[in-house]
Amino acid sequence: PPESRGWMLGDEYELPEIAPSALIHAFVTVDGGLKQPTTIGKRTFLMAHVHVGHDAQIGEDCELAPGVVIGGECEIGNGVRIGINACLRPTAKVGDDARIGAGAVVVKDVPAGETWAGNPARRLRVGDWASEEWGEWWDRTRAS
Repeated sequence: PPESRGWMLGDEYELPEIAPSALIHAFVTVDGGLKQPTTIGKRTFLMAHVHVGHDAQIGEDCELAPGVVIGGECEIGNGVRIGINACLRPTAKVGDDARIGAGAVVVKDVPAGETWAGNPARRLRVGDWASEEWGEWWDRTRAS
């Protein structure tokens, strides 16, 4: 059932919809929905101790690290990565391919493709040089 102050025993609720290809590890909780089913998209990986609140929508190809807490009615796009023990307040939206750092407390919407971290979470300012350095490092490590 949904964990919501508005839900009472005996009230109707929507069962979660979890894609068959989603990978769910130990001690994960996914609340039922009040207004719509809570959904977990295809090939999404929920690691141990993740909590997904009522009515949340999680896209395809996402990874939620251990201890992540997703508040009710959050919308998480496709290809999103969320680090260990990060927390999203209810109704937060995270765009496609965004990254959320470990321990981040997300209180604002995160646009697609951005990386946010901290408490409260804020966009990391990373210039093109960092992307180029990262790419070079990645190429070197893959070659060895």
